[in-house]
Amino acid sequence: MKVRTKSLVTLLVIATVLMQPQRVYAHQPVDLGLKNTTADQGPILADATVSFAIRANFTKANQTRGFRAVLKASELLNFEYLIIDKAPENKYAMSKLPIATITYPSGKQVVVKLNERTTFFEPYSRTSYLYLGRFTETAEAGIYKISIKSKSAAKITVAIGQQEIRGEVLAAATCLTGRAAGDISIGEAATLVGMSKSAASECAAKLNWQFRIGAEDAALLLIHKDH
Repeated sequence: MKVRTKSLVTLLVIATVLMQPQRVYAHQPVDLGLKNTTADQGPILADATVSFAIRANFTKANQTRGFRAVLKASELLNFEYLIIDKAPENKYAMSKLPIATITYPSGKQVVVKLNERTTFFEPYSRTSYLYLGRFTETAEAGIYKISIKSKSAAKITVAIGQQEIRGEVLAAATCLTGRAAGDISIGEAATLVGMSKSAASECAAKLNWQFRIGAEDAALLLIHKDH
């Protein structure tokens, strides 16, 4: 009887586990639109350790899209370049695909190499992709700028991050209304980039932020440490 009881309990435990809803994760989608032609005009991923799938649709050559991603020192920069594994995407010639360039906080620039063609099935959307390039490395602290330039019509996805949790996406040149005064993150401060001087000043005053203008109309301005 003891053996049967244990067996029954074991079966019940297995059945309970199998009946639990399976938690399926996916990269949080972010679409780059017509207004996101440069990294400074693109969305800001406030924490780039979170998994994001950034989608770009190009209709012809020489179109550009961009976004920014915030990382802290010792965190990981995880970057992936993918296309959907179905026609016409999987028929693209590698030489005709958009070029993704990453500008590091230090100013270093890296062009993402497309050097593989590995199948990846994303269970949440039940979509098959092809990895064309990916790498992981220890991050620099600051804002990474990712620019993508097309060579022809193409649809691609670039993914950043590893944590399958909900992340915050900040809009470029948009005042963060409803934000409480206090410590300002580097991503929040970057939302002022692209605004006119008057709009940025008005937004900062509304949010009770102290700020200095470091550049205006692409011209760098002198900032003194004692100011």
